[in-house]
Amino acid sequence: MPASAVRPQRRAEIPAHLQHIARQLFATQGYAAVTMEQIAARAGVSKRTLYKHFPVKEALLAQLLEAELAQDLAQRDLRIDAQAGFRRGVAGLLQASADWCESHREVLLPYIRHKFASFDPGATDDENGLVSVWAALIAAAQARGELRAHCPPGQLAIYFHYLYLGALMRWLTTDALDLRQEFEAVLALFVEGAA
Repeated sequence: MPASAVRPQRRAEIPAHLQHIARQLFATQGYAAVTMEQIAARAGVSKRTLYKHFPVKEALLAQLLEAELAQDLAQRDLRIDAQAGFRRGVAGLLQASADWCESHREVLLPYIRHKFASFDPGATDDENGLVSVWAALIAAAQARGELRAHCPPGQLAIYFHYLYLGALMRWLTTDALDLRQEFEAVLALFVEGAA
């Protein structure tokens, strides 16, 4: 095992340092193989310091994945998707999401379990997440008359997001499923209904 990294001098830098070390270890050894003790040792901090900032390995993983997802979403021109029409715009996003999920399959199930286990109904951290993306696309589709305006875009976005999560969970827990086909089924159900 390589020598531990140099510990940051300022306390405020420690969480970012821990995330950097965890990212390296997850990439080289695989998420499941890495322990919190390895992260602390490589980062040059005590286990107590690590657990103070990240009480479980999944909390570290969540920080890393959410930062990566936010960066990936920021690079996407959502105006193009909104102008493409709802179905085509969302289909493009779902294809990109399938690519992203397939490249992160090893860590998605522990991440989702952690997020549901630590769910806070009063939190509003979706402002930069997928729910706000779905809401913007739904609002644009309602304005164009593609989708009925019987419910607010935010409400429909949450419904769509849970359909999306259902397809993702089915793919993660069932062998031999194609995530793109699962997402296509979600989109068809949302737009056409099940009647």
